[in-house]
Formats: sequence, structure tokens, C-alpha cells
Amino acid sequence: MFKEAPGVQIIDPEIKKHITTRNIYKIFNQFIYPQLSSEEYEFLLEVEEFMLTEIEPKIDLTEDVYELFPILGKGNYMQRLNPFGEGKHFGMRYELLLAMATSIVDPELDLARVVSGLIFTNPIFQNRKDNPKMDQILRDVLSGEKIGCICITEPKQGSDAVNMKTIAEEYPTGITVTGEKIFTTNGPKADYFIVYAVTDIKQPRKTMYQAIAERGFEGLETARLGIPAVPRVHIGQTKFNQVHIPPENIIAGRGKGYEHLFSGLVAERGDIVGSSLGVSWLSLITAFLYTNLRVQFGKPIYNFEAVSFPMTELFSELMAATSLGLQMGTEYRKFVEHPEYKFIRYNAALSSGVKTIASKLSHKIAYEAQHLCGGIAYTDNLRMDRALNVSRIQEVIGGSRNIQRFLIGRVLKDMLKKLDWEQI
Repeated sequence: MFKEAPGVQIIDPEIKKHITTRNIYKIFNQFIYPQLSSEEYEFLLEVEEFMLTEIEPKIDLTEDVYELFPILGKGNYMQRLNPFGEGKHFGMRYELLLAMATSIVDPELDLARVVSGLIFTNPIFQNRKDNPKMDQILRDVLSGEKIGCICITEPKQGSDAVNMKTIAEEYPTGITVTGEKIFTTNGPKADYFIVYAVTDIKQPRKTMYQAIAERGFEGLETARLGIPAVPRVHIGQTKFNQVHIPPENIIAGRGKGYEHLFSGLVAERGDIVGSSLGVSWLSLITAFLYTNLRVQFGKPIYNFEAVSFPMTELFSELMAATSLGLQMGTEYRKFVEHPEYKFIRYNAALSSGVKTIASKLSHKIAYEAQHLCGGIAYTDNLRMDRALNVSRIQEVIGGSRNIQRFLIGRVLKDMLKKLDWEQI
């Protein structure tokens, strides 16, 4: 069992001993098994056993999550979207399963893992070609020995990610980047920084670069933002004060950075779905176990309809959302195999929609599950309050709820334009 936070333990020890990650996994598996292939279920059991034996005993809720990265790296569990190292289980559905299993054992760990292991590495996998430098960066980050982050959001360009003000000056020896990025998850601890910058702020789509800066590059500064919801994850401000980036660290040249920015967001939203679903299952199964073990007025509180009926409704919503998330994972394959506009547009809308549903639901479930359990759920005796805090962050990362709605609406308008109105 992981090291507890320092609060007084007031939960009944007989109840506490049954609310274990292993028992949560057992119930979770019964819900998800019918939706998986035999290979997928085999992979899920493999990941869960790794989490139980290698990760959970080393979790310290009073320390940052980053000490756990090398352990994940040894199991090749920093990501499972793109083929890397040994193993045969890769793809968005496997990544979703990894995210759910990791979030159940430690939601903060999965938040940091997703950014370093998947959001940072996916652009490199998609565009590295024959570049030994990129191969080395992938090995560094996916081993868990180094940490990656991605720098998009700016102080005055929050939701409007395209019209960024970070400038890239072009030289024969590479580019020099000047600007400020914020909400860079893992940034204060990162070794590598994917940064987007433009040569002309009036033409960002045509002039956007995508490149990797490294810790130690002259002019690179990081600072931590105060975000109490996730105390074990460092989210920060990253300043680029004329940071020079050599050609071998440039992933996408002028104009190509814009294409990479938005294609990469589809995978990012997909993985956030997995994390959100994991948080939901952690919260709801914990509440299910607790309310069946906690006796009041002579019977388990789950037996009262005021508890059981709301909980069964939440289980119904979560089962539907999990099915939708896995279907999104299946559809992602089309996006990779058929990089045509219609599939790009479809997956952009689908990932935005499912991300909105799953992240909003994770917050609802975490909040409602606490109420069903009562006061104990607000203490550190259970992991429910931590799950609630992470769910709040997941609603914002990858684009806030209204931005996802905007993206879906834009796709719908695009579809409308293609109608032959004279034939209607």
C-alpha cells in the first residue's frame, strides 16, 4: 500500500482493509471485460498487476509523482499509443486502458504521465523520420529518466492557441525563440520542451514552427504556478529569452507547425478521455465499496434508496461513457490510417465531444460520490477528494469545455456548407 498523507485515520480499519486498489480493479474489470478483445483484456490485467506490485508500494502522497516515471519506463508504460520497445500492444485503445488503470491507482501520476509520455512524444513519433537526435529524446523520455512537456498556451492567448505571439527568428544555424508560455504541465521539472512559435504573428498558420528546447539552453527559464488541486504535479510558466534551437531539434519547419499542432490535439484529447474515465471508476467504485461496508441505522447505507438509486444512475452513465471512449479509440485508427480531411475533421469533432462528456462526467461522479459517502470522503482517509481535484484539472487541459463545443460547432458549420441547397 502507498504511503498515506499525514492526516489522522478515522475510517474503520475493517472497512479500510477492503477498499483496496486490487478490489477496485476487480470490480472495474467486470464492467469493462465484455467490451475488450482477449488481447486487450490480457494487456489490462498485465498493467494492473504492474501497478499493484511495482507502482503502488512506492507511491508517496506527500511527494511529487516524477520519481515514479523511471518505474513506468521499465515496464514500457509511459505510453502505449505508438509502437516503442518490446511488446505488441499499441494503439489508442491500449493507451486508453493504460490511462484508466494508472488513474485508478494514482490520478496525479497519470496526469503527468500523459503529458510527458504521450502528448510530448506523439509529435516526435509522427514526424521524426531519420533523426538520431529525436530517437535519443524518445528513449530518454519513454524510459522515464527524462521529462517532457509541451508549450502552447500564452498569457494573452489562452483559448486562441493559433494566434500566438511567441516569435521564431530564422538563422542558418536554426531558430531563436522569444516569448512566454503558461500552464506547461511538467514544465518546472522538464528536461525537454516542445514549443510552438511563429515568424510572423499576422500569419501564424503559414509561419508556425514546432521545435524542442532543452533544459540548459541559454535563455530558457521555468517557474511553478500555484495550482493547489494537483500538489504533486508541477504546472508552470516557461520563458524563452532568445533561446536558440538547432536544426536537429526542429520537428516541423515554417508552416508545418500549424498542421502538427492540431493533429496532435486529437491524440491529446483521446488520452484525457482515458484519464477522466479512470478517475470516474476510482471515485464511483470506492463509493460503492464504502457504502456497502458502512453501517448506519442497522444496515449498510447502500441499502437506502437515497444512496443506491443515485449510484446506479452514475454507474449507467459511466458505462455508456466508457463504451463511447473505447469506440473513439477504435475510430482513431481511421485518423492514422487515412489522413484525409474528412477523417481529420471527424476525429477532431469526435475527440472534442467525447473529451467534453468524459471530463465533465468525471467531475460529476467524483463530486456526487463524495456526497453519497459523507464526511469521510472529504478526508485523506480515502482518495476521493484527490480524484475530485484531478477531475477539475482534466476539464481544462486540452481545451476548456466551451472550446471543445466551439470546435464541434465549427465542424458542423463546415458540414453545412457542403450541402447542395438547390436540391433540398
